[in-house]
Amino acid sequence: MKSKPPHSAATDTDVDLPKDSALAESPAAIFDPWAAAAAKHEHSGTQHDDGSNSESSPTSSPTPRASSARAAKPAGKRSADGKWVFEQKSDKSPYASATKPLGLHPRNPHSGRYDMTLLVEALPDLADFLQLNPNGEQTIDFSHNAAVLCLNTALLKHYYKVQDWSIPKGYLCPPIPGRADYIHYLADLLAEYDVSKHSANETPRILDIGTGANLIYPIIGTYAYGWQFTGTETDGTAVRNAHAIVEANASLSNTEILMQRHSDSLFKNMIRSGDYFEATMCNPPFFSSQREAENQAARKWKNLKGEKRSVNRNFGGKSNELWCEGGELAFLKRMMRESVDYAEQVGWFTSLVSDGDHLSLFKKVLQQQGAKQIEITPMAQGQKVSRFIAWRY
Repeated sequence: MKSKPPHSAATDTDVDLPKDSALAESPAAIFDPWAAAAAKHEHSGTQHDDGSNSESSPTSSPTPRASSARAAKPAGKRSADGKWVFEQKSDKSPYASATKPLGLHPRNPHSGRYDMTLLVEALPDLADFLQLNPNGEQTIDFSHNAAVLCLNTALLKHYYKVQDWSIPKGYLCPPIPGRADYIHYLADLLAEYDVSKHSANETPRILDIGTGANLIYPIIGTYAYGWQFTGTETDGTAVRNAHAIVEANASLSNTEILMQRHSDSLFKNMIRSGDYFEATMCNPPFFSSQREAENQAARKWKNLKGEKRSVNRNFGGKSNELWCEGGELAFLKRMMRESVDYAEQVGWFTSLVSDGDHLSLFKKVLQQQGAKQIEITPMAQGQKVSRFIAWRY
């Protein structure tokens, strides 16, 4: 599915996290939820499957899939009635728990510290931003927007084979480890529960609400799992830039970008007649005002520099990416209420949730409108703890 012309988000506090892993070098070494579920189904009843837990270890090689970054067809199998073959349950990450995760997802290639030598090989310009931390290790100044942008460009080139990527000045440049975690835990969710009863998709289709100028979720999800993405945006500049990224990278040719012209709606015209999405995902505007976003940025500067220097955001972000009236609470309540109208066209609705105190209210809203199942998946990146909520009807 080629990218079509348009017709019709939030900040992070990640600091210097990660070191290279060989896991990212080949898509064949990355967990395929459909292949893994089908393999478990085929081997059910056997005493032991040597590969059954391989996806739980960041250094092991899970069930292989096609080496192409975009699998033409999933490795899973359909039953006689056309449903995908899934086990009712599959092994989730040992780092996931009902209370607190211990670190990045084990399939996330960004665990440990960044290997700057390999990243400079991918993008020599990164060398201009390298400096030593107090322990004598190579890093960058994470309060420097240009340094963060260059690091992200190198990460996308090395890990996800994106050869041409840029964003307009001032737009959100997201920390990649946390974004990758969302993708990998979503893959676990799709493997654990079969939501394909209405699906004729050859590969899972994912709807990314507010995909942004950076297109980060389609990039990671396409490379890691061969998913098809539809990204939606209300910002014209972001839509044009997302189209440019798709056109510049052949691996993203199955990514569609849609302009949402109804700013008060999230799914209207984005889920069209005949569409079915295995999941939706969203990085919502966390803040309720510019002032709230700036106060958070000031606290972040103090953590990075030991002083209250600036309200500038080292990861950037435009107003529609960072705040909206009522903030995350109002945004996600609206999403949850709208989702009922598309219950037959979406397997899982999901979204990041920044404020854990909102979870009890979100559960109540979803229960009131008849959600069949609600799942909370905790995630952690360094000192930061996050989570996403998922529901289905």
